[in-house]
Amino acid sequence: MFLNGTTSQLLKTTKLKLGLALLSTVMLAACGGGDSSSSSSPTLNLNAAYTTWVKGGSTISGTVSGYCQGTRKQTLSPTVSGKTLSGAAALISYESEIDTLVAGSNEFCKSFYSYNGTTSNPVYFDPTNYTPITSGATKNGYPLGLVWSNQAAPPTSVTAGTTGTLATYEDYTGDSSRPATYGSRTWRVEADSATTLLWVTTDTAKVYGTELLIYTSITTYRINANNTLTSLKKEVQATTIATKGAGDQTVYETYQN
Repeated sequence: MFLNGTTSQLLKTTKLKLGLALLSTVMLAACGGGDSSSSSSPTLNLNAAYTTWVKGGSTISGTVSGYCQGTRKQTLSPTVSGKTLSGAAALISYESEIDTLVAGSNEFCKSFYSYNGTTSNPVYFDPTNYTPITSGATKNGYPLGLVWSNQAAPPTSVTAGTTGTLATYEDYTGDSSRPATYGSRTWRVEADSATTLLWVTTDTAKVYGTELLIYTSITTYRINANNTLTSLKKEVQATTIATKGAGDQTVYETYQN
């Protein structure tokens, strides 16, 4: 999940781009699913798996289908100790991405999948509980990008049906003290097999001060018995606000493992 630009990397894992000139271009992050038919379900340490995923870095690579067509590869480097732009202690991971789209792709897709691997953007995490934190960036004296709050690390013991909220956020353009959008990253655990579980994160973004939904991004990870996460897929449900009037559209990402 984890979210970019004036927007952010939602643990983007995620990475969904919010084009704030529109009041949005989608940010990101991630998808759903799971086999709830498993007759037995384990109890696993989600906190350890999440911590390993953040500190050790990750790479996703796979196909893009649905409203957009192409491929996407995103890499988050292992974290290093450092500071945010405002001087707060942080763990920093550097995110890079390579997107390819089929010829004739629409403007939304070209904006959403616009990375060619030439940039490396820092993503900041709390050094104690590894939840996302604010970069400390400002513009014209105002916050710029995502400002995270209400962070809560995943628990050490989860079973199918466990739910929680990783954090909430507000997204600023740097031209106003009022954020343009706001949202949250919630999660749930679903059954998968006798030794694994699914961790499903859901990122939402709404026009600030309203209930107007811009996008929902659902990402599914497998929680492995050895306290690691495997990224499986993402589903981005973009509303007509994000698609610039092209209606509600869905994009799917399926990752190779």
